[in-house]
Amino acid sequence: MAFDDVIGLIEKLSCDLVLADPKQDPGSLNRLLPVLKSLHSECKAVSFDNEATQVLKIKNIITGIIKNPENEVEERMQSIGDLITGLSLSLNPDGSTGQTEEKRSQTPLRPHPYEMLEKKLDTFERLIASFCPGELPDLGALILNLQEMEEISQNIPSPLFNRITLACLEFVENTTLEKMNHTKPVEEGLILLRSILTHLRKNEEFVFDYSDVLELLKAQFEEKKAVPLETEPKETAEMDFQPETPQEPVKISEDDMEIFVDFVSEAEENLDSIEVNLIDLEQDPENKEIINEIFRPFHTIKGVSGFLSLTKINVLAHTTENLLDSARSGDVIIDQMATDTILESVDTLKILVGRIRKGTETGYLEPDTDIDVDGLRTKLKQLQVSLSNGDQPPLGEILMEKQVIDQKGLDQALDTQRKEPKKKIGEILVEQKKVHPEQVASALKEQSMPKKKMNAQVKVSTQKLDDLVDYAGELVIAQSMLRQKTSNDPSLSQTVSQLGQIVNNVQNISMSMRMIPIKATFMKMIRLVRDLSRKSEKNVTLKMFGEETEIDRNVVDALYEPMVHMIRNSVDHGIEHKKERLASGKPEQGTVNLRAYHKGGHIIIEIEDDGKGLDKDRILEKAKSTGLVAGPEQMTDAQIYDLIMQPGFSTAKEITDVSGRGVGMDVVRDGIEKFRGQLGIESGKGKGTKFTISLPLTMAIIDGMLVRVDDEKYVIPTVSIQKAFKPAENEYFTVEGKGEMVKDRGNLIPLIRLNEIFDDKKEGKPIQDCLVVVVESKDENRALLIDELLGKDEYVIKSLGSNLEDVEGLAGGAILADGRVGLILDIHGIFSIISNG
Repeated sequence: MAFDDVIGLIEKLSCDLVLADPKQDPGSLNRLLPVLKSLHSECKAVSFDNEATQVLKIKNIITGIIKNPENEVEERMQSIGDLITGLSLSLNPDGSTGQTEEKRSQTPLRPHPYEMLEKKLDTFERLIASFCPGELPDLGALILNLQEMEEISQNIPSPLFNRITLACLEFVENTTLEKMNHTKPVEEGLILLRSILTHLRKNEEFVFDYSDVLELLKAQFEEKKAVPLETEPKETAEMDFQPETPQEPVKISEDDMEIFVDFVSEAEENLDSIEVNLIDLEQDPENKEIINEIFRPFHTIKGVSGFLSLTKINVLAHTTENLLDSARSGDVIIDQMATDTILESVDTLKILVGRIRKGTETGYLEPDTDIDVDGLRTKLKQLQVSLSNGDQPPLGEILMEKQVIDQKGLDQALDTQRKEPKKKIGEILVEQKKVHPEQVASALKEQSMPKKKMNAQVKVSTQKLDDLVDYAGELVIAQSMLRQKTSNDPSLSQTVSQLGQIVNNVQNISMSMRMIPIKATFMKMIRLVRDLSRKSEKNVTLKMFGEETEIDRNVVDALYEPMVHMIRNSVDHGIEHKKERLASGKPEQGTVNLRAYHKGGHIIIEIEDDGKGLDKDRILEKAKSTGLVAGPEQMTDAQIYDLIMQPGFSTAKEITDVSGRGVGMDVVRDGIEKFRGQLGIESGKGKGTKFTISLPLTMAIIDGMLVRVDDEKYVIPTVSIQKAFKPAENEYFTVEGKGEMVKDRGNLIPLIRLNEIFDDKKEGKPIQDCLVVVVESKDENRALLIDELLGKDEYVIKSLGSNLEDVEGLAGGAILADGRVGLILDIHGIFSIISNG
């Protein structure tokens, strides 16, 4: 840091001292400590040793005041002021140092060792990235850079940085050119060195496990590790500027906030993917591809958390990663106990990451002292030892399977290994020139190749996506208005038509950007079924179909809670226990099928179990006893099954901690219908139950039929329309107790006059002067009486505002081509209005 910056720190220190009042605000002196810390470091960096000593004296006085605020505070504050004044005078051009400003400006300031090391690490990274195997100049540049970095690191407080640098240097120097094809050890060394330097800059002790990097570098200084790593000089050790106060929330700087937000987002996504892959691994414990899919997220979380000084997340992820690394190498096979423990690790990491997420919302990182990870780490380490096996296929057999060597060549190498047991078989084969190093590396990596290459992705704020969809919708509306106004001008019609195609493409692309696979939601159900089956002591498996089906991300929120509740019901109420299933001729293991697919502009989610199904008679009997159904009313199966969605309705003989209280299905239905969806139930006694959720693919656009009723225009969702026709006079009837009806192919359909619902007009129009549109909701048909069909189109859904959002029978509004507002009908809501009188 330049001389002027040192002066600036002294001026800031002086101002902060004036504002400090230890009697009224005992914590006000704490704010001086970070400034003193920075000032001390910079004075040492530019060789202002006398000034650095003065800073230490100020720090010691402040520490004394903090510990004993009752003893001669005013005198000690005066001493601090005198010392700061002395600092300012000593660095003044006319001060006691005898240096003029001109001389100081001519004196080259020595860069801080940390800054020099940062530059060397940048060079190190470039050299690794551009390293060309077999090229002596490249290897020489790498060695020279490491030598310079090792020399600089001798002058910093911690010896650990120097030791890791030496380990990298020895690895490069002792590795032949042929074996330098793979630079992973030095790449891991670079990451470790950057992390150590970050902690040094923050004056924090580096406490993370780095044994895996030492193993890669073949470094041997375990005995030295027993010596305290932070062997700082006495003067530096005194510079502990952390006041002895209870641990409090730490403020997140603006520079770090974005990093923390990204870390939380990626960590949560990684932990969700780990859960699903663990369930798959339980079915196929030796599948190396699945193990790698689990290992990589833990490795990512470990690396980033270490950089951010998130100690507990780092050490727990690292211990779990070690267990998985043993599984990758074949030393360990992940069994049920290991899966449970890793899931426990995932749960703990979720809690820790949740704390970080809360911190990004409040701006302060909360302490995590109440979360213990040591017991879980011990459990993971013990598992790693107890699960060790010797079933790993030998490297020689792998090479023989790849037809790289024959049996004779392998036998000769094994004879050599018996004479020199310290040598590995791969090393012997390379020395005997029977195989190339690349072939050995390829054989070792063959099982760790990823299943598929992921497309590159760019993170975009969800708010930006929502804004893009809104503007695309406005563009569609404006284009529709323009098309109507230019419909009589042939010279413009073609141009407007071409513009319409472009607008439609923009709209489709913007909508697709909000679409995400439903797999993320399905993944959570796997863990749910696994836990529920164990809790209820049933053998249940979940099968997924169509998990790659895409859905609007806003609709995902509407799906999660209903799916959780219905799967709970399927496992707890639907699937029978082992004895019951065997007695009824069913397999011992129950199955819950989860399907997703597109149909008619909707996404369909089916949750089907092969359990005992719903008992219609029992449901109807319970409904009559509670007053939900009165008299000998004829009800369809769908209407009977709908009764279980009434608040408080339950046929469970006993209440469990999973379900049975009659709470939930009404909330499920209301939540789905809030998003313009429907919930259907099909069941057969003894055969199982199928819940079908139907939701629009997107909440922003609706495909609808525009109709006119009197002077008003309405949009009817096309998915609800069965047919439209003009009834004859003899097809109109009035049935006592049922109201108006129209006849269609021998069936009587109840008639609904929209003007009576929304306009409160009671005059009855002659049926023969109107049209009827037959609409359907939950297997029930009704006919809407309208004046005119105006056409079919896609409409951008607009909110009706807080005053109208709760009006039953309306799903929203749409701006029409003429600039007027058309109301979008909610067919299920209209049916409810009629049913409730």
